[in-house]
Amino acid sequence: MSISISGPLPFFLNDEWERSIVLKFGSYSRNRGSGLHFKIPFVEKPVTVPVYEQSVDVSKQEAITRDNVPVEVDGVVFFKVKDTEEDVMDAVVNVGDYRKQTLNYATSILRDLVGKKELDDLLQRRGEIGDEIKRKLDSKTDSFGVNVKDVEIQNINLPEKMERAMAAEAEAERNRRARKTNAQAELEASVKLRKASEIIGDKGYRMRTLQTLDSVAEENSTIVTFPTELIGGMSSGEEKSIKEVIQNMGDLDLSGIDPEGMQDALDELEK
Repeated sequence: MSISISGPLPFFLNDEWERSIVLKFGSYSRNRGSGLHFKIPFVEKPVTVPVYEQSVDVSKQEAITRDNVPVEVDGVVFFKVKDTEEDVMDAVVNVGDYRKQTLNYATSILRDLVGKKELDDLLQRRGEIGDEIKRKLDSKTDSFGVNVKDVEIQNINLPEKMERAMAAEAEAERNRRARKTNAQAELEASVKLRKASEIIGDKGYRMRTLQTLDSVAEENSTIVTFPTELIGGMSSGEEKSIKEVIQNMGDLDLSGIDPEGMQDALDELEK
């Protein structure tokens, strides 16, 4: 940072990231960049500002959304003083404290914008809202040489009752989608089973029954005895063999079916 303000030393030093204006008897005289500079002791005074990127935290702001939900919102603003002689002079002359002024503008714009948004938009479009705040804030700070680089909304706090209600709504929506998916799967399975039965005949249903009984036995580790008389019609000389039926199917994906095995199973049942 610069050395000496208006003391007896006839020079001052600016670091690489600093810029100064020199006031002569309180009036603007000239700009100075980084390096060693001379001044008239007791007559001239340098005022220095940094031109690197800075940040300021916007503390929690209480506001009510457009759909009457109270929220607390906070964020952070990234900005810098523009590195031109005119902008450096504006940052010193046109405002008392450019950091505080930038924060005040950001706070006011944030609260105003939250009040114009509904809760869903506020939660789902943080990036867009931050960009909108940046545009409005940058137009305000341009008069004192500050360029707003970015505005990020960090936290949006909701009342506890609202959080519970939103969690219940999300759970109900997930359950609805699960039931819909299950119903769709059942419908597709029934359509394919009906289509297969029209091609294979009654033996298809009988094979399905036996497969179901077999799976029940595996899951419960028990032996299930099922009289074939209850199924009825296990033998039918009019129906084609399984291999012939599968060979005539052109529109079904039955690549995983073993026709020889199915035929042997049916022949065993018919004995």
